[in-house]
Amino acid sequence: MNVLDPQRETQIILKKVYRAFFSPSKYEVKSADEAVLARGKNDRIPFASGELAVTTWGEAGPTVLLMHGWGGARAQMTGFVDPLLSAGYRVVAYDQPAHGESDGTITNVLEIAPTMDLLKDKVGQFDAIIAHSFGTLITSYALVELKFPPPSKLVYLGAFNRLLDSLPRFQVLAKLSDELIAGLREMINENFGEGKLEAIVNERMVQQIQIPALMFHDVTDNVTPVEDSRAIAQAWKNARFVETDGLGHRGALQSGEVHKQVIQFLKS
Repeated sequence: MNVLDPQRETQIILKKVYRAFFSPSKYEVKSADEAVLARGKNDRIPFASGELAVTTWGEAGPTVLLMHGWGGARAQMTGFVDPLLSAGYRVVAYDQPAHGESDGTITNVLEIAPTMDLLKDKVGQFDAIIAHSFGTLITSYALVELKFPPPSKLVYLGAFNRLLDSLPRFQVLAKLSDELIAGLREMINENFGEGKLEAIVNERMVQQIQIPALMFHDVTDNVTPVEDSRAIAQAWKNARFVETDGLGHRGALQSGEVHKQVIQFLKS
């Protein structure tokens, strides 16, 4: 009988943990989401690892990009579509790599952020971006580090602050030991470069974003704590921050009151 030495066994486990960390869960698309997607123009555009699923609603007007979060999908953002269309906007949403109907199984912010450029090349410049959770981190990274053409307004919902704060959150969900998380952190630094992902911090990046912004975060959010947005808002001179109560992590995406405030902000 072959017995793996402990070090080899740990490496095998670590590789599985690493893959799991960079593998987003699948968003369960609801029938109401599907109905809104079906009303749009659905397309696929190539990227480095396959194709991205994209939906566009409306033919004219300023264009708003909807950016979902980690483990989300463009279907998750469809609550904004009709309010924006009624206000005269054209709307675009897409499934990021390894999300929804787009290709891929593992991904990361460094792969996702450049796909915003591919989308812009396909549908044109964005007048505003509405981003949720991890999508806010991707948006900030694209604007600051990749010099993505800035929109005139930004809306951040349940914003994620420090990228590698996802490690302790992942540890709790996956019930992993401190030793495995330390090994995972080491593997991340080996693969991406020492401190590369550690340096991706929203509150640091937004200080370089000179765009009017509106932020929402719910005090009952048990996925991304409200403290994340509080730290970002404190550092972001151009942001107005609204705290809600009772919407949780995703409720703002379907909230008529939030939609109303977002439209007023975009029109102001």
